[in-house]
Order: sequence, then structure tokens, then C-alpha cells
Amino acid sequence: MKNPQRPRIDVNEFDRAMENVELEKVEFQIIDYIRFIGVFSQPILKQALNLESKPPALSILCVACRKIGAYMPDHFEKVRDWSKLVSIDGVRWDGDLICSTTLNIDGQRLTPEAGTSQFHNFAVHRELFVGF
Repeated sequence: MKNPQRPRIDVNEFDRAMENVELEKVEFQIIDYIRFIGVFSQPILKQALNLESKPPALSILCVACRKIGAYMPDHFEKVRDWSKLVSIDGVRWDGDLICSTTLNIDGQRLTPEAGTSQFHNFAVHRELFVGF
């Protein structure tokens, strides 16, 4: 079965939400970094941004996504529904607002559980990428 289409957001709408939300400095740094770099993992975030191990960077990202999602609730709910549909465990991940698990050339998730990577690997959604 083909994966359902991911809900897309207009980058201007996302940027307006970012301007209105009160993010912690570390939340903003994580989002800014992943929008610039494009592809990342938990260890890459920790090292690049010199973050503490706890709370995990991906947990911080999820909190930030919930804050941003409050400014675009319809889109955020669509992303949550999509996230649950594409999850191998049938659970939503709030970080899917900004990024999602990457796949290898064979369409397998780059995750330890899939035996394809040492860490979970993520990519920022194309419309939110600002690395150029």
C-alpha cells in the first residue's frame, strides 16, 4: 500500500506561526539548525548545538512543534493524523510537523529497528528547508 500524502504547509504560514509563538532559545536553535542542515539525527543535534543529553533534542523539538501547532491547529491536526497513518507503530509524532524519518533507496526507514542505521535519521520537510 502506498503511503498517504503528507499535508504540506505554505512556508509563509509556518514562518508567521514561528514569529507569533514564544519558543525557548534552544527550541528556536534546533528548528533553525534543522531547517538549514536538512538531514539530521539526535546525536548530530546534540553535537552541533552543544546540547545536554537530557532532555533529548527530539523531545525539545516535539514541544516546539506543539507550540507552533497551536498557531496553525487545522494543519497540525492533519499532520498528526498523517503521522499516525505512516507510523509503523500507529502512533503520531508531533515532530512530523517539521521533519520526518528518512528512507533509504529501497524505501526502508533509516532506523536501528529497521537495521539500516545506528540512529534514527530525519529530514526537514522540503518546503521548510532554507539551506540554500
